[in-house]
Amino acid sequence: MRSVSRTRASKTALSSLAFVMFVGAFAASGLGHAGAATSTDEGVTNDSVTIGYVTSQTGIAGSTFQNADKGCKARIARENAAGGVNGRTIEVEYKDDQSGQNQTAVQDLVQNKHVFMVVNNSPFANLGYRFLLENGVPMIGGGYDGVYYGDPGNENIISALGNVVNVNGVSYDLLPKVMKKMGAKRVAALAYGISASSTAAAENLIELAVPAVGLKKGYLNTTVDFGTTDVGPLVLGIKNDGSDAVYLPMVANSNLAVVQGLQQNGVKMKSEILATGYGQDLIDQPVATTFGPEVVLQTGFAPVELKTKATKQFQADLKKYADFTAIPDFGVYTGYMACDLAIIGLKNAGNPPTRTAFSPNLRKVGSYDGAGLACQPIDISAATFGKAAPTNCGRFVQIKDGKFVLFPTNGKPWKGKLIESSTVATTTTTAAPAQ
Repeated sequence: MRSVSRTRASKTALSSLAFVMFVGAFAASGLGHAGAATSTDEGVTNDSVTIGYVTSQTGIAGSTFQNADKGCKARIARENAAGGVNGRTIEVEYKDDQSGQNQTAVQDLVQNKHVFMVVNNSPFANLGYRFLLENGVPMIGGGYDGVYYGDPGNENIISALGNVVNVNGVSYDLLPKVMKKMGAKRVAALAYGISASSTAAAENLIELAVPAVGLKKGYLNTTVDFGTTDVGPLVLGIKNDGSDAVYLPMVANSNLAVVQGLQQNGVKMKSEILATGYGQDLIDQPVATTFGPEVVLQTGFAPVELKTKATKQFQADLKKYADFTAIPDFGVYTGYMACDLAIIGLKNAGNPPTRTAFSPNLRKVGSYDGAGLACQPIDISAATFGKAAPTNCGRFVQIKDGKFVLFPTNGKPWKGKLIESSTVATTTTTAAPAQ
């Protein structure tokens, strides 16, 4: 039976992942030493400020976020060891939204834990952000969970990955350039039906970026169940379509299931790009030994194999303050970076810090370096709110002899340019083609 297709317009959530070393980001007017006054806002005393942190340690997103709290703990602990923010110790209330109970989690943090602001590092932050916005509670989110970050009226919700576009028809040619370099001719993409950002990434890749670099549009399915490992129909769709490359913007368990399924069905691929999966958990799995050079993992951030000053600091913090010595994954990276951005926000929110000053003053910083772990400036400025950056940047790794190796081997980041279209009509496959 032939596949059923439908045309749909999608929003896109595209983040510019990179940064530049900025100077004077912490120099906001009016900042002095703690003890001058106590804020009337919740969570602030003369000697402490309490924030909330939410992630999905358990449930269907746990394969990617089970250790995400450790990244935040490491970054906050180092800041406290250095004296905190303007003399105030940062205290953190941690919550697991169990891959879906995000609104319940943020409500508890605000109403019962009385936090000043929330770092919402969860793929389900889109379920809780409205409560925070309506109650005047600042939020820093992961930026990968939806398109709402760029919606007018949401300026106080800040993405740790930079300003997010809220319009249809925007992509970058970075991924298809990598695929083409690997010898691919026809590109497929899969995405979760309930995730606007996952869907947008897959749809706009196929409709805009793939043809822009001279590749053919292949199998597209944006109706995948979140976190699923039942990928037989998806593998069949890719096989029967003849695609020799695939993009997988899903959590680690789903991505790995697709890679295994393609191998088991004898599908010869030139390029398989996984948006998640980099980390100790993958290296420790037997499946990692079966990965060929066609499988690459997109890190978005500087992998620890680069051994830069920033990656060494990152690993040292994890070891000292979170007792974590494994290779950090997407959840750990985003936890560390989001809490780094929260620290910058607190330093610029006044003394004492106020909720009304937090987001506007943080946007005045303009761009930041994500704790030194991105490869181009992360733009959070008000001037570019809801707009697409002209370029994006990413890093990739492969697995060889049981270890991650840089791709390319010199560790040079890949750069992409913006591709825009006023209208994108996408064909979404809802069933696998018959054999």
